[in-house]
Amino acid sequence: MKKKFSTKVLAEIAIFAALAFALDALQGGIFKGIFVNGGSIGFAMLPIFVISYRRGLLPGLLCGLILSLIQMLGGIYIIQGKTLEGAFMQAMGPFIQVMLDYVLAYTVVGFTGAFANKYQNNCNTKSKYTWIIVGCVTGGLLKYLSHFLAGVWFWPGEMWGVGGSLYSLLYNGLYCIPNIIICTALMLIIARVYPQFLSLDINIKDGDDGEKPNEE
Repeated sequence: MKKKFSTKVLAEIAIFAALAFALDALQGGIFKGIFVNGGSIGFAMLPIFVISYRRGLLPGLLCGLILSLIQMLGGIYIIQGKTLEGAFMQAMGPFIQVMLDYVLAYTVVGFTGAFANKYQNNCNTKSKYTWIIVGCVTGGLLKYLSHFLAGVWFWPGEMWGVGGSLYSLLYNGLYCIPNIIICTALMLIIARVYPQFLSLDINIKDGDDGEKPNEE
């Protein structure tokens, strides 16, 4: 199994990461005054979904990680959580938040690529659509989980008249769930209208770098 990507695949990863960042910045600006504790609704996950199905798990994860790192260059927002106790936890708090809300949040979207094999090697159209839904929902829910855990960890014990855990579930769900629905729907449209865009010379089963089509 090859462990390094071709220049072509690396270029695709970079392009899709840049596109995702542009979409994230655009939707972030639009919803800045609405989601006061962070979050937005839009298409930022879509490029990660696409590269994950085109190239597989590792390129998907790498694309999400690159997006996360680019986001951090623009600044990060740290909350000094009330649930942290002790000097060590106080010191580790910012690191944990950065990992959950920034590094992991978009990186885990790349786990969509874990289902690319099922999609690429399935000849039944309805089954292919099913694997699109399963993969996109999985990647989106993992992002939701990352934000939810960050909220449970750092937000005060009660907001909106409910406990911190429920608040985090509700608040993050207000934008994460619509994002999952929107991006999954767009992926289904792409798979229906232009399926070649999701399967261009890919060979996931053999761990290929994407230079040869899957002939199995």
